[in-house]
Amino acid sequence: MIPPRAGAVVLLALLARPARAETPDGRPVAQLSGIAGYQLTSTVYTNGGSIGIDGAGTYGALLALALHPEVDFELLWTISSTQARFVSATPGAPSAFPSPLMINYFQLGVTKSVRTGMVESFGEATAGLVLLSPTPVRLTSGDTLAVTSTVQFSFTLAAGLRIRFVEQLALVLEARLLAPVYISGGAFFAGGGGAVLAVSAGIPCVQGAFSGGLTFSF
Repeated sequence: MIPPRAGAVVLLALLARPARAETPDGRPVAQLSGIAGYQLTSTVYTNGGSIGIDGAGTYGALLALALHPEVDFELLWTISSTQARFVSATPGAPSAFPSPLMINYFQLGVTKSVRTGMVESFGEATAGLVLLSPTPVRLTSGDTLAVTSTVQFSFTLAAGLRIRFVEQLALVLEARLLAPVYISGGAFFAGGGGAVLAVSAGIPCVQGAFSGGLTFSF
């Protein structure tokens, strides 16, 4: 049987223990966010025509781990289910009807934040992969094209605010620029003067996402 005085000491110790883990400067060790919003995509231009991608809802999750005062390491995933359509620029060549397209971003990056009272502003930079998963494309000629998923390098830039209701819970609002990078080729040159790696790449389109959600600190 625990003596009453010992039980009181244990109870006080539990009440005094922090509700969440913190870094030495008082920041949470980890933050988990769920976001939802709307994503827009610029037109993709090709030699044979243009590809339009509809605006659509976007959803995602973000895990931030404290690295340094005001700097976090970030894991980000977003998904958007939209439609794409090809419009031919060649007279007589068929265009395509709208077809479903799934876009997934998988990113690693860093977040820099500045807090004033209960409001925290932040900026993010990430890099990783984008997975584009289309469905078979039906042409206006009646033919159907089989297409496959593709994975490309990508990066994102974001800025936003976290408004804390309490230390463990905040409303997050953000604007994010997302860009897939198409790498078309590369070459390696070596000689007496040294070596050079040349890569041919481009950004076929840019996407803008405007999202809101909740951040849980622990």
